[in-house]
Parts: sequence; structure tokens; C-alpha cells
Amino acid sequence: MSSCSRRYFLTLVGAGALAKSIGCSAPAGVSPAPIGDLPAGNVNDLPVGSLHAVGRSPAAIGRDTDGVYAMTLTCTHQGCNMAVHGSVDQNGVFCSCHGSRFSANGEVQGGPAPDPLAHFAVDIDATGEMTIRGDVEVSENTRTPVT
Repeated sequence: MSSCSRRYFLTLVGAGALAKSIGCSAPAGVSPAPIGDLPAGNVNDLPVGSLHAVGRSPAAIGRDTDGVYAMTLTCTHQGCNMAVHGSVDQNGVFCSCHGSRFSANGEVQGGPAPDPLAHFAVDIDATGEMTIRGDVEVSENTRTPVT
């Protein structure tokens, strides 16, 4: 191998290492923390246009004009529980660990989080008590109607 070829090869290897060290590789998102079945209060206490954490669990419950929805509060960047390390309100979710921001429906609005927040099924019983089914992931558009 000539010195020019070695130099070119070393430049390519160095550029690849630099790209990886500054985060240019494709990020892999973090999966939601397991929550199982989680009681989430009464639907009558959840006004339209609201979103809040369910205690200190890594889950949020929200309600919009289409119904009730739930999503994880496990940041997809490095797995921080945003119920503990962040803020949740009708405007969205903020992770105070590294600054990621999500819309009220879980879409990434600012990194470093690579993926949106996962959504879970919500059951509402005859008395209005809500249960988040943390083992049942659903589309971000899925809503449980309020009757």
C-alpha cells in the first residue's frame, strides 16, 4: 500500500470515529419502562385539553376532543422518567435530563430524543375510573371515547 493510500485510509477511519463520537450515527431510541396496568383516576377529573403525569410513574394521561389517551414518560433518548425528571402539561412534555421536548401527543419537538413517545390503551369502567394498559401499545391517534 502506498503512503497516499494509507493516508487516505486513515483519514476515512478518523472521520468515521469522529462522526460516531459526536453522535452522527443513527440513534436507537429507548423503549418505555414497564408499567403494567396503572390506575389513572376518574375521567370526570380529566378536562378536555389536559395532560398530566400519573403520580411518579413513567406514564401520562391526557384528554382531547376525541377522547382519553395515555403515553409513556420514558424519554426515548436515555430513558429518564420525565414524571420525576421533567415537566408535563397541556403544552407538552419536557425532559430535564438532556433537554428533549415532546408535543402533548408525544411527537419529538426538540432533541436529542430520536423517537416519539409510545402510546398505551386506556380502559374506562362504568364509574369513570381509568386504567392505563401499559402492556398494550397503540397508535398515537388512538383515543378512548368518553361517554
